This record gives sequence, structure tokens and C-alpha cells, in this order.
Amino acid sequence: MPPISKLRWRFTMAAGIVFLLDLIGVVYQQSWLAAFDRTIISWVRQPLPHGLTQTIITITKSGNPQPVTWITLLIIAGLVIARRYRGALFLGWNVLFWAGIGNSIIKHVVRRDRPTVDRLVAASSYSFPSGHSITAMLLWGTVIVLIGWSLRRHTGWRWLLIGVLSLWIVIIGLSRVYVGVHYPSDVVAGWSAGFVLLTVTQWYLTRYGDDL
Repeated sequence: MPPISKLRWRFTMAAGIVFLLDLIGVVYQQSWLAAFDRTIISWVRQPLPHGLTQTIITITKSGNPQPVTWITLLIIAGLVIARRYRGALFLGWNVLFWAGIGNSIIKHVVRRDRPTVDRLVAASSYSFPSGHSITAMLLWGTVIVLIGWSLRRHTGWRWLLIGVLSLWIVIIGLSRVYVGVHYPSDVVAGWSAGFVLLTVTQWYLTRYGDDL
């Protein structure tokens, strides 16, 4: 696996800046962030047919800890069977540590209350950042890195995979706004933090040129 590109590092730095700005806006209750949240909420929380609403609820529940843990463990098992031990560590660290423990620590430091709107699903703990969004970025972002490199000689399949999984990451985040358990800024923070952590972990595990 080649070193992380300069373009990837630029995107990672941009994501870090977005997260910090988001964090500052939340901590100091900035009006610009409240305006951003209101605008996106008014766009996302539109009345939808019952069937589509239930589909969105199903999608958002797919990002709950239990299904995510099972998906992660199954992929890790597959990687171990394929003797891709460093890849298994890459995935396990990203999802089980960063998305689990790391996200929980940030939530309890910032302590942002969840939106006071009608919720379509139950949610506990604090709002910032969105755990589903950071988990989606770390889980499926890791899969993109691992499988994307394996399919480097199959350009069409590679870009199809990247496109589908990237869209899924976006849909998971937006679903959290639709069901009323997160502000859009929580979701953006989750995506941004997840992307930074994904890059940092990948760099650490491959800094000596070892493949994932």
C-alpha cells in the first residue's frame, strides 16, 4: 500500500479544521452554527410517505452499536482468515476504540443536549458528535481503504465501491437528523473527526511501508 497522498492529508487537515470550528461553535453557542443547523433541519425533516420514513428508521438503526459490532467482528474474522492481521487491527481499532471509546469521551466533555423535537427513535447520552456518523465514517471508510486497494487494478469496481459506501456514510448521517436525535453540526463533526482518525490510524499502521 503506497503512502497516504498529499491530497489525502490536505482533506484530513480540512476535516480537522471543520471539526474544531464546529466544536467552538457548539461550546460557545455561536449564532452562525445555530443558523446552519436550522437551515439543514428544515431541508432534511420534510414530511415523507410512511414507507419511506420506516426505511430511514431502519437505515439509522443499522448504525446502532449492536449491528455495527457484529458487522465489524465478521469483517475482522474474514481478514484474519485471509491473514490480513494488520487490516484486522486497522478495522478493530477504528471502530471499537475510536468510534466507541473516543466518541464517548468527546460527548461527555462537550455535553451538548440533543434536539428538543419529536424523535422517531430513542436516543440516550449527549448529542455532539454524532456517534452513528463517526462510526459510519470509520467502519465504511476503513472498508474503502482495505478493499479499494485490493481492487486497484479493477478501476470500475473500485470507484463503484467507493461511491456506494461514501453515499451510505452520508445517508447514515442525514438519517440521524431526520429522526430528530442529532443536529446537523453533530453529524458534520462525526464525519470530520472520523475522517481525521481514519487517516491517522492508517498512517500509523503503514508508516514503515507495511501493507494492510
